[in-house]
Amino acid sequence: MSAGDETLQPSSDSFWDIDCYKTTVKRTEDGLHMCSELMKLITERSEIEMKYANKLKMWCKKWSDIIDKGPEYGTNKDVLVGSLHEADAMGDVHNGIKDRLMEVHAELKKWKNENFKKAMVGGCKEAKQFEDDFKKAQKPWAKKLAKVQKCKKDYFTACKQEVAAQQALSQTGTGAVTEEQVKKLQEKVEKCQRDVSQTRDKYEETLKELNSYKSIYIIDMKEVFDNTQKFEEKRLEYFKDILIGIHHALDLTQINEISTIYELLKQKIGLSDASKDLIWWSQNRGADMPMNWPEFEEFSLEQSLSTRKEKSRPGVPISSNNDTIRSSKSSLHNLAGKEPVQEGKAVTAGVVASQIPSKANAVQSTANLTPELNRQKSYDPDLNPFEDEPDSNSKGGAKVASDPSGGTAEAGQADGKIWPTDAGVFQTSNPFDEDDDEEEEDFSNQVGVLVQALFDYVGHEKDELSFKSGDKFEKLKDRDDQGWCTGRRDGQIGLFPDNYVKVVDQ
Repeated sequence: MSAGDETLQPSSDSFWDIDCYKTTVKRTEDGLHMCSELMKLITERSEIEMKYANKLKMWCKKWSDIIDKGPEYGTNKDVLVGSLHEADAMGDVHNGIKDRLMEVHAELKKWKNENFKKAMVGGCKEAKQFEDDFKKAQKPWAKKLAKVQKCKKDYFTACKQEVAAQQALSQTGTGAVTEEQVKKLQEKVEKCQRDVSQTRDKYEETLKELNSYKSIYIIDMKEVFDNTQKFEEKRLEYFKDILIGIHHALDLTQINEISTIYELLKQKIGLSDASKDLIWWSQNRGADMPMNWPEFEEFSLEQSLSTRKEKSRPGVPISSNNDTIRSSKSSLHNLAGKEPVQEGKAVTAGVVASQIPSKANAVQSTANLTPELNRQKSYDPDLNPFEDEPDSNSKGGAKVASDPSGGTAEAGQADGKIWPTDAGVFQTSNPFDEDDDEEEEDFSNQVGVLVQALFDYVGHEKDELSFKSGDKFEKLKDRDDQGWCTGRRDGQIGLFPDNYVKVVDQ
């Protein structure tokens, strides 16, 4: 028999081959891995929902503040702010989705811990148990198969030797070969033929024995395989339930709040009324506003000498230097002669000149202050009928103030007080001092317009109101030419800059 027609075939990687059950065992380990991966998937999606919800809420708050402080007004402003509530409500919806997803995550984690027990050396005990069962079922078959393969190898080897001996014997007729050599070759061929016969019989015998065990092998292996199939079926069915749970958590069509949210949004938008907004604007910012139209007034000396303050409106605060400016302003104000020097204190011209700035220096210092915080003078020096003529009562180059008794006092000593003059010495009095009583309007029974502060403001003078951003109080009188309004806050009546407040819709 020739062995050239039969050769060893490579393994087909069939489940029934030795150790090919390991793919099935690995599937169980992969099931554990997929549980972990599905948990990560759910966690990441819940984080996305949470971040989206937070973004919606932050967006809602940001634009609510912008619109509230912006130029929009009336019902359109209310509608814009109200429409932003949709984002806040949808943020709550997505937070609810996140919570439901985490409930699914908790269920999956519990199922994983109950069905996959960790092994000591990694993996899970279930996969290790399946592997041991497969080994046990395949061990007898593996031994018999190894024996068959050995007999098959021996048989093939004997066949090859027979072929070689036959070829050597056939070549003896071409050359000088002794009869003894031919006889030895014939004996070798006969021996190879006997070996072929013996190995063939043994190979057939072991193969028959293997085939007789095949049914048992199939039953044992299939039993273990069916166990792995049942375990995998359990995992796949549970994964389906988990995916259904994820669907329920994400399905926006099943959330009743969403239809309510957008129905309310539609109703809110419907409240926008252009005609109403235009009427409001006309009454508060346009042609229907009241106006104190100019009328002819008779000249009055008392009115021209009134000590009513004309204030310049301060601008919107942009830095923290206001306190320093006020401090400088106060120092100049005191040094310029608002605080009198008490009688009885020795004052020399040198000391006065060193402590009180000259008129030029005072003007220069005042000019360096923020223009928006300067007050205009309460009177015009050119219209002062009591202004001393230059050098009219000079004495040694220094001004001399008039004494009420008819005499003069050097260095401006008069009436018990000493006042600084433009040259650095003192004068007696100032008929236009801001402390004089002035006529005030009576606002006690007047009902004002409600306004709200846009910025913090600290009154620099005793007749000014102080307030914080967001405070609400009454405006009793509209702005004057310098931008100052009269208002009432906590029972106190005073002035405030009109650009620091806005009118509150009522």
